[in-house]
Amino acid sequence: MLEAKSVIEEKKATILLNGRADTVSSECLFKEYEKGKNEGCSEFEFDMKEVEYICSATLRCFLKAQKDCNKNGFDMKITGASEGVKDVFELTGFSSIMNIS
Repeated sequence: MLEAKSVIEEKKATILLNGRADTVSSECLFKEYEKGKNEGCSEFEFDMKEVEYICSATLRCFLKAQKDCNKNGFDMKITGASEGVKDVFELTGFSSIMNIS
C-alpha cells in the first residue's frame, strides 16, 4: 500500500511516497498534491525513493497532477525513482512530458 506525506516549505510541497503504488492506494498522491496546492504551493516534488512498484492508476494520478501544474504554471518533478519505476515512465512515454530525475 502506498503512503504519502507532504512537507511544505514556503511555496514548495515535497510529497514523500512510500510503498507499493497500487490501484487502491494511488489516489493518495493526488490528494497530497491538492493539499499543497490549497496551501499556496507552486512547486511540487514527488520523492519516490521508497516506492517499489507503480501501476496504471498511479500513472493516471501523476498525469492528472502534471496537467493541473501545466494549466496553473506550476513546476512538478519526480525524484528518486528506481530504475524499474523509471522504466515504466519511459515505456509509457510519460518521461517525455514529466520531469523525472
